Amino acid sequence: MPNKVKILVVGDIIGKGARNAFALFLPKLKERYNYDIIAVNAENTTHGRGLNHKHYKMYKEMGIDILTMGNHVIDNTEIFDYIKETNDLVVPGNVKYKQEELEKHKIYDFKGYKIKFINLLSIINNKAQLDINDHLAYFDKVYEEDKNSIYIVDFHAEMTLAKNVMGYYADGRASLVYGTHTHVQTADERILPNKTAYITDVGMCGSIDSVIGYDYQSFIDRQSKKTSTFVSIRKPFMINAIYVEIDLETKQALKIERINEAM
Repeated sequence: MPNKVKILVVGDIIGKGARNAFALFLPKLKERYNYDIIAVNAENTTHGRGLNHKHYKMYKEMGIDILTMGNHVIDNTEIFDYIKETNDLVVPGNVKYKQEELEKHKIYDFKGYKIKFINLLSIINNKAQLDINDHLAYFDKVYEEDKNSIYIVDFHAEMTLAKNVMGYYADGRASLVYGTHTHVQTADERILPNKTAYITDVGMCGSIDSVIGYDYQSFIDRQSKKTSTFVSIRKPFMINAIYVEIDLETKQALKIERINEAM
C-alpha cells in the first residue's frame, strides 16, 4: 500500500447560511472520508465578501487546516490586521499587495513531508481591479525554488479554458490543481496524464435555490433595476467538495472523488 495523504477540499463557502450548513455537515464528511487535511475556500465567507477575523477563528475552531482566498481577498481589509499571525491562510500569490512582505503560500507539514498550498488568481476578467501578475510565471517561480514539496493549487478563475490550461501546465509538478470562483461544480474530475488530480471547479457551499449562492431575485432586479445583490440564506444548502488521495513518495495523485450533498 502506498504511503499517502488524504485531502478534502471544500468549495467557496458563501455567507452565514452556508457557514452554518457546512458546520453541521462537517462531522459527516470527517466520518465518511477520514481525511488527513481539509482545505476550504473562504473568500466569500463574510457576507459574500472576504474573511474577517471572527470567521477565521470560527474555521480554526472547526478544525480547518488550510484556508484559501480569491478575488474578494481585500474586500474585507480586516484580513491584513491578522494574516501575519497565521500559518494557514493562503492569499493569491500572483497579486501585488501593499503589504509586500506578506507570506503568500503556506506549507503544511504531514509526516515529515512538505505540502505547499498555492492560491492563484486569473488575470482574465479581473473585475476587482487587483494588481495581478501572470499566474503561470508565479507557479514556475515557486516550483523552481522548491521542487521537493507536494504542491496543491487553488486556481481562482472565471474561464473554464484558463483552468484547463493551468491543470495541464502544472501536470506532473503539482499533485492537485482545482478551480474555484464560479461556484458551479463541474463534472470533469480526473487524473491528468502525468498524475495530477484535476477538476475545473470544486463548486460552492451555498443555497441551492440561488444564483451562485446569492439571492436569485436580487440578481434579477440587478439586471433590470441596477440594484445590489445579497447572499441567499434560503434552505436547502448544497455542500460541494472533492476528496483526493496523493502518494507521498511519488507525489502522484491516486484518486479524486467529487462530493455534492444537500442539507
